[in-house]
Amino acid sequence: MNPAFWTAARQTRRLAALTGTVVCLSAASAVPLASRNAAAVKRRLGSLVQTGSQRRPGDFGSRERRVTDVLLVLNAVVYIAQLASKQRLTAWGIKHNGMIRAGQWWRLLTPALLHGSTVHLLMNNYSLNSIGPLTERLSGHARFAAVYAASAITAVVGSVIMNPQMAVGASGAIFGVGGAMAVFFYRHRGYFGESSDAILRQLGQALAINTVIGLTTPQVDQWAHFSGLLGGAAVAWALGPRYVQVEQVKGNLLTLDRPPVPLLAWPSARDGRR
Repeated sequence: MNPAFWTAARQTRRLAALTGTVVCLSAASAVPLASRNAAAVKRRLGSLVQTGSQRRPGDFGSRERRVTDVLLVLNAVVYIAQLASKQRLTAWGIKHNGMIRAGQWWRLLTPALLHGSTVHLLMNNYSLNSIGPLTERLSGHARFAAVYAASAITAVVGSVIMNPQMAVGASGAIFGVGGAMAVFFYRHRGYFGESSDAILRQLGQALAINTVIGLTTPQVDQWAHFSGLLGGAAVAWALGPRYVQVEQVKGNLLTLDRPPVPLLAWPSARDGRR
């Protein structure tokens, strides 16, 4: 249960500006923008990656990654509670197929907060710290939390259907965060150009590596990983962000967030917080 999204996460941190072809999208067609407008869009969307509080966006405690930090601390605190309770907390929250089917529905979420060992906890927190901050910054706090929670639940659901063994761990939810990042860069590959393609390749390689690890390591719940990945990607596709640029009459650009389900959409790309 060791998501290898780290290489892709390191590459995303190197993004200093958006690259590639930029288009103006309307309801009917995509119209290429003049280079002066393309530069404006790059600056506008680039601010979502680059600007922020006095702390650097990747630093623990910066406001852009507050949900990631809460999850990191929560994982650690819950693990300490597992040890302090002599694993009674683990027994209460572990993924147990029979108890879930008997009506203990909280077990659809609680396994993502539990870990089987200190190494397990450190590996998952390292993965989350590598991939979570950028995904949260691009998506917003509310959407990132929704992706993480949905991924955690779908990971357990997939595991209940396909894996009879008991299981704990946040890796299914972390795979969902990786799926959300893949959706973002695939959806906006016209803005990020070759950088987007490189990130998607790295994520694909990471998925392949983890698939091999899962097939050769009996303790890894592969079904939870795949289910979490699909759940996170589906929620990210529905909730966004999905940025489009509308060229106004005077040639100015209005950058809008228009996902299929706009419940948590930003009013505009310039409003980088929610």
